[in-house]
Amino acid sequence: MSLLTCASGKSVYRGYDYYSSNKVNVIEKVGDGQYKGFVDGRGNEPYEVFIDVNHPRKSHCNCPHANGKRIVCKHQMAMFFKAFPDEAKRYKTELEEYWDYEEKRHEDEEYAISEFLEKCDKSELADIIWQMLFDGPEWQYERFVREYLDL
Repeated sequence: MSLLTCASGKSVYRGYDYYSSNKVNVIEKVGDGQYKGFVDGRGNEPYEVFIDVNHPRKSHCNCPHANGKRIVCKHQMAMFFKAFPDEAKRYKTELEEYWDYEEKRHEDEEYAISEFLEKCDKSELADIIWQMLFDGPEWQYERFVREYLDL
């Protein structure tokens, strides 16, 4: 178990953002795998952060999200990335690969939809639209009426 696996995806992502924005003000190694320091937050005062990479659940931060709870917040993740810049580089690479994959997947889906719609005749397209309007969420029906009809 590591801080990366204990933290939510959102905390890791935001922590990387804080790290890359240089919000880790002070970091000091205080033991084997233990670091303490200060990380800027939204308020005027930086948050006091302690991470223990050997025992992630012993890590803590005095931010409102994590104070008194056994969770890993974005401030702890920012400090982790500052202490281990190779992990930050690895995370950034994985994130870029993920977004590249998602972009390609989205492009492939758009192409497949376009190909499918080109093969449909008018009545098949009408059936598809009716099905989407009545089987889909209410907002979809209301948006269609609002945007395409003069009612």
